[in-house]
Amino acid sequence: MRKSKFLLVVGIVLFMIACQTISPKNTKFDHPAFSFIIPAGWQTMEELWGYPQEVGRDYHALGLGELIMFTSAQSKADGPYSAYFAVATSLLASNTDLETRFHQTYDPLIPDLRAVSQAKFESGKLSGFDIAYQRPWGEPWWQFRDVWLEKNAVIYVLSFHSDPNDFERYKDDFNVILNSFSFK
Repeated sequence: MRKSKFLLVVGIVLFMIACQTISPKNTKFDHPAFSFIIPAGWQTMEELWGYPQEVGRDYHALGLGELIMFTSAQSKADGPYSAYFAVATSLLASNTDLETRFHQTYDPLIPDLRAVSQAKFESGKLSGFDIAYQRPWGEPWWQFRDVWLEKNAVIYVLSFHSDPNDFERYKDDFNVILNSFSFK
């Protein structure tokens, strides 16, 4: 009787260890100003490439500094066939508002973009502006969706992109991020 209880306990412990090994890593990303859920299997660009991310570099020539970027890519070779999510920021000048800055950023680019759609963004406590577009970056065209938010005079752009043919395939992952995004 004692031996069977002991074996049962050992079996349960081994099962729990096995489950922890195969379960996804903690998928919450915490920044001092915000947090969001990272879809299972996604990783930072630093994890993928093995060198530190260039925090602050101009994100896709939009005049915003990149804070962090995640990708669904599992290897370097997956890059063109993967999805990406970045948070980029900028201070909001005291003499302007978010809508003005949004239009100042995209209006000059629109002639070089295709499939552009713009709308106000509202989701729970978040509000701002939303733009979807296709843009060449490097050789291929990419499908982007950028959500512009503002908190305490800081602009936060939540930017999703992938190959235009794959964008719908990653829509659920994008929604996990967007629906879980919250300011602190």
